[in-house]
Amino acid sequence: MKLYKTIGRLGFLAVILLPISCKESFLEQKNTQGITEDALFKKPEDGIALVTGIYDTFHDVDFTLKALWYQANFLSQDFKNFGADTFFETYEVPTGFDALNIFWSRAYQGVARANSAIPIIENMRTNKVISDSLANRLKGETLFLRGVFYYYLASNFGGVPLELQTVTDDGRHPRNTQDEVFTAVAADMKAAADLLPWRQDLAAADVGRATKGAALAYLGDAQMWLKKYADAAATYEQLTGKYQLEDKFVNIHEFNNQNGKESIFEIQYIAGSDMTWGHANDSHWLATFGMPEEVSQFGYSFADKRLYDSFEVGDTRKLSTVLGPGDVHPSPAIRISDYPLVKQNYPGMNTLGTVAKPWKGSDGLRSGYYGTKTWRDPAATGNSGNPAYIFSGQNLILMRYGQVLLSKAEALFKSGNAAGALAIINGQIRKRAGLGAAAGTDVMKIMLEEYRHELAGEFSLWFLLRRSGEQANYVKERYGIAVPPGKDLMPIPQRQIATNQELIQNPGY
Repeated sequence: MKLYKTIGRLGFLAVILLPISCKESFLEQKNTQGITEDALFKKPEDGIALVTGIYDTFHDVDFTLKALWYQANFLSQDFKNFGADTFFETYEVPTGFDALNIFWSRAYQGVARANSAIPIIENMRTNKVISDSLANRLKGETLFLRGVFYYYLASNFGGVPLELQTVTDDGRHPRNTQDEVFTAVAADMKAAADLLPWRQDLAAADVGRATKGAALAYLGDAQMWLKKYADAAATYEQLTGKYQLEDKFVNIHEFNNQNGKESIFEIQYIAGSDMTWGHANDSHWLATFGMPEEVSQFGYSFADKRLYDSFEVGDTRKLSTVLGPGDVHPSPAIRISDYPLVKQNYPGMNTLGTVAKPWKGSDGLRSGYYGTKTWRDPAATGNSGNPAYIFSGQNLILMRYGQVLLSKAEALFKSGNAAGALAIINGQIRKRAGLGAAAGTDVMKIMLEEYRHELAGEFSLWFLLRRSGEQANYVKERYGIAVPPGKDLMPIPQRQIATNQELIQNPGY
């Protein structure tokens, strides 16, 4: 499929149609470079391009890696950083950490695009440029995306300024409370769910767009943050029958199973695009970033052995989450022996090092244990090939049905239905993992372990732990580390405080 770039210019609006290079055909656009403002929004394709520009906000390597994946996994202590960002081990994240500023700026850029798009879509509807059905779908996608940006802003920082209309003043507004932000997320997701189709009703060319199911999943999560557990359980229940667990856990993140039956919302990238240094933001660094140095010359993130050891015997999620010395990669798409560096230095070896000589990097400072959920793109080899395929074009799953089921179980438990919670955990989540009923009677402890073993190495674990209120206990019990007061939240970026004196820093920073 040939992808075209869309470049639009809206001088008086906050929306800018940046270059678009995304994976699925629904994001395919014609080149509109040089178009005048008077010519915009005169045909349906213009409205589609407008909303496509909001999806493009996700396409920044630090947005997904250092502002979402880092926090979801380094703060739980199940993964560590090799390099300059080891401060996560002590929860002393500096206020000048640039990745957080990038995340804040990009998220609000997405919010601004969404806010400006909504009245344009309505004008196009009024002027009969687009049909009611297309206007509803585009508005639903816009509300969903705005809600997603605020969802992750609040998950990271707590309360942030709510901008729900195009900003016409200097934009220097104080923070809303965390509850106010999640209330706005819930409102956006509810409205989006009323406007969007189910995934099953999308045309093949539109796979990857926001759907009713995605809006309901995030609505349920927002209700969980607001402690409206009965409402959340009812919201999650609406997804029953619309999504299914993959039969095998390993299949969830397989390169040849993108937008699979368990996936609810994933960022779309371009497989086979430019994956070298200087690439466009249609690919990401998450894959080779976490491969062993012996494979990719990077190895900047690695797993703690205690995560590896924590899986129960027979848990099929283990090697699909983390590999240890002597293990064979579980994906049929990945053969460790085929990587150029392995061929050169360890010919014939198809395991992650050996028990006697684990792969800990040239300086021996890594653990020898590495995540496998993002190590699935066979084209991403790191700085070791010719040409060097450093980046990956594989989609990144932000929300999937396994997470929804666990959140539903927590919602049921906190609504007084412990039996219903255990029925989901034992009868669906653990059954898929090849395990019997969980031992013990403390449902919340069982819940935390299932969150960990189902979602480690993805984009949600720490946020779900914080939402549960058990984040400090989780870290203390598993790693003996006391989370300093307030440090379960990220600091408001100092550059944002410097430009907006209305912002007040989180306590502890």
